[in-house]
Amino acid sequence: MIDGLKLLLHGTKNLHIVAEANTGNDILQLLQQHAIDVLVTDIMMPGMDGYELSLRIKKEYPRIKILALSMSEDGAMIAKMIEGAKVEGYIPKASGKQELINAIGQVAAGGRYFSPVILEQYEAYKKVQTETETFNLTARELQVIDCMARHMSNKEIATTLFISERTVETHRKNIYRKTNTKGEATLIQFARRHNLLP
Repeated sequence: MIDGLKLLLHGTKNLHIVAEANTGNDILQLLQQHAIDVLVTDIMMPGMDGYELSLRIKKEYPRIKILALSMSEDGAMIAKMIEGAKVEGYIPKASGKQELINAIGQVAAGGRYFSPVILEQYEAYKKVQTETETFNLTARELQVIDCMARHMSNKEIATTLFISERTVETHRKNIYRKTNTKGEATLIQFARRHNLLP
């Protein structure tokens, strides 16, 4: 991954690669020796992940700008990085050379850059969160709804979620009450209409 990034950025005007590392702890050690303007970090790393690393850097080196790279456009992680770690940029690993260079340039200049696909996933996640909060559904109830949408029996749901069948039945009753639906078919329609399914 690092070799690929170096190859993409090779020869780019006004850009110099100061240091590189494979783990979050190594990056933190290198920052004691090198002054950098922009940190380009992977989300998934051994040991300390990109989220935890970003939180540490924002606390210890607040002037450093962070551009996050991710293989998957997971809405929850995107929200954590944007809202929690407050990164200045976020793009998929599959981004092309020009987008990568543009993102680094905008972040280095004090701006922000989020790839269109990242923003799309972030907005979709926020919409689901808003809907979930509106109906006061818990994370477990959303899991049960997802299983119901796949027409799983109570026993299958219990096995999948490692809970008892009685607990599944309780979740079903609470879900029907909160969503004001009667039966699986109307619940699934409701869930699709309100973007409650993964």
